[in-house]
Amino acid sequence: MKYAHFISVIFWLAVGLLLSLWSLSYNIGTLTQPGPGFYPLGLGILLIFFSLVLLGQGIRSSPETRQVLPFSISGGWKRVAYAVLILLLLTFFFETIGYLLTFFLLIMLLMVGAGPQSWKRILLVAFFSALGVYLVFVLLLQQPLPRGFLGV
Repeated sequence: MKYAHFISVIFWLAVGLLLSLWSLSYNIGTLTQPGPGFYPLGLGILLIFFSLVLLGQGIRSSPETRQVLPFSISGGWKRVAYAVLILLLLTFFFETIGYLLTFFLLIMLLMVGAGPQSWKRILLVAFFSALGVYLVFVLLLQQPLPRGFLGV
């Protein structure tokens, strides 16, 4: 296991432990009536679980089968910076252009930055992702999402 991989696993394991311990200072509640500590506890447990899975995979893997980190490949930093920039930019326009258009643009721009793909595929995935969000959150769960200047 590479040292950087080990350090990142230990970091996320520590975050999961701290989050879980911190959440115990709040009311956890039940599955049907969760309290304010329920979500952080669940998130902390998931972080601990996935950190342990990654630790196990890192110990068992041979040097030939290890995955390449995004920062170690050519242009990796640029792709990460591009994704962070897109997330920050769309955060500022979230209320103005509305949730669905923001989500559509997010998926579309992230797919463009991920690598060469056909525009047909990019637009279809972005459209059906936004449609799925609309169906689940607006129609099924009846959650009010920012409509933006288009009113949708």
